[in-house]
Amino acid sequence: MSTTTRLAGIALILAGAALGAVSFRQASRDSAKVDADATAAVTAERDVQAAAELRAIEQSARQAAAIEPLISAVKMNVDGETWTDLFDNEDWWRSYRGQFTFSRLIVNGNVVSTRGTADVGILDKPIAKQARLQGTASALVSVGGHPYLLAAARLPIATEHAPVIVLGREPASAPAPVVARVAPAAPAFPVRPMQLGVAGLVALVGLTLVFIGRRAPRRQEAAPAVPVAPSESQGAPVSGFYAPVPTTVPPQWQDNSGRPALVAVSDTGTTALPTAASTGAVPGHAAMLGRYRLLDRLGEGGMAELFVAEASGVEGFSRTFVLKKLRAELATEKDAVAQFVDEARLQASLVHSNIVPVFDFGMAGSQYFMTQEYILGRDLARLMERHQMRGGRGLPAEIAYFIAHEVLQALAYAHDTHDKNGNPMGIVHRDVSAGNVMVSFQGEVKLSDFGIVKSNRRVSKTQVGMVKGNANFMSPEQARGHNVDARSDLFSLGLVLLYCLTGELLYWGDNDLDTLYRAATGPTGADMTAIMALPLAASSILLKALALDPGDRFQSAAEFSDALASHVGSGKHAIARMMQRLFAEEMRRQTGRHTA
Repeated sequence: MSTTTRLAGIALILAGAALGAVSFRQASRDSAKVDADATAAVTAERDVQAAAELRAIEQSARQAAAIEPLISAVKMNVDGETWTDLFDNEDWWRSYRGQFTFSRLIVNGNVVSTRGTADVGILDKPIAKQARLQGTASALVSVGGHPYLLAAARLPIATEHAPVIVLGREPASAPAPVVARVAPAAPAFPVRPMQLGVAGLVALVGLTLVFIGRRAPRRQEAAPAVPVAPSESQGAPVSGFYAPVPTTVPPQWQDNSGRPALVAVSDTGTTALPTAASTGAVPGHAAMLGRYRLLDRLGEGGMAELFVAEASGVEGFSRTFVLKKLRAELATEKDAVAQFVDEARLQASLVHSNIVPVFDFGMAGSQYFMTQEYILGRDLARLMERHQMRGGRGLPAEIAYFIAHEVLQALAYAHDTHDKNGNPMGIVHRDVSAGNVMVSFQGEVKLSDFGIVKSNRRVSKTQVGMVKGNANFMSPEQARGHNVDARSDLFSLGLVLLYCLTGELLYWGDNDLDTLYRAATGPTGADMTAIMALPLAASSILLKALALDPGDRFQSAAEFSDALASHVGSGKHAIARMMQRLFAEEMRRQTGRHTA
């Protein structure tokens, strides 16, 4: 009877606890519903306010797009400095200067002017695209963690890419706290009194039954205790009870087969190390692409993947190449394939000691690839990075001049190349940058990556106004999407030379778009003053190379090269020694792995 009473009491205690938990959960849901309703009210009011303000700013953008002087200036294709002057000083834009903290004009898909204090970045791109299609568009975005209103309107000019004006400002007001208008705050400890009272009563009855059941045995005569000796299976005594001794390895220290795994003990704790059985790893084999065996994956870009590859022949002959493979998802896109074919064809036709040669082009299955010379070395960007990690800034002048001089030999050859019929090919590299200048461990310098080259013999064509290349090293005309000639490459090389001498990029920004804006503007007066502070040889060369007007620059790579010739000295030996000093261990490993 006593046992039954205790069990009944325990059951009632558990029932009371369960009922209390249910009561608490339901009350919590009630509280959450109050909070959700309040949040929904805040959101609804904010949306109503934002919608009204967006309609107003859309109307302002529509009115701005209809301003006749603005339309006339777009039709005249004025330059960036003129736009700055118009937006900063003209009376027809005065009201917009006062109302909006951001304005941007986009012509032919290119940003020609951005004014204001707001850091919008590229947040306006979707609404600009939408406005180009339907006339106007607007959106509530977040700038620096704060709400910001943007609106765009299409100018009434019939072109393939209609001009768009974008305006932006902060919301005029924010909704008042909703707690005072929607509902009182939920109690800190939500309860339902009736249910909680019933739960407490049930638990109290259960406690009473347990107390009664425990008192009943004490009135009976106690039987003498008979000691029992522990057996081997019972284990060691623990606090008056017998605890079994574990005879198996804990599951977290076993591999998938149930066998004990290796355990690493460190200052941070104990960690199970996987065994071969737990990882399922098996030795693999190098992949093949046509007749090439892919040894290492070097990286990838927007269009292609790069590998170290080996081709083998008879009598144990083998040679190592860099294999460039068009990304698989682009193999069915005609424009991407045409550009890849162009790069292989053009670079294979350029045979010069300062240009990375292409040896082979082909298909394996549906995969397009080309093979290039494997250079034991590093690109200039990585050389500069390692040099600065070791405490340096700019390179020694004779090394910087030597690198620029060698790249100019490559450009002079490419710019003057003629086809089989003797016609100029009109080649412009368009991506002369630190990442595309290779420096070998022997001090050789070679120009690479002719993927976006401009040429009269290209099959693929770049869309007018489309900007491609590295914005850190662009000429102003290239950054604006204008037509470029060989003098654009010379400007880019001037930026590479400046980077080598100072260790600093002339163009930089918080994002790619900011950098592109800087490139489109070109060197400022302050930039030119800083360049003039360099040693005389560097300043005179760079001031000419980086002139905003192409007519004021070096007119050919040969002319630029002649200006550097007397400053090169023993640059080749100096750069070879630097490469060996900076990359000695990597050079040893690389030479051992990938040379025949």
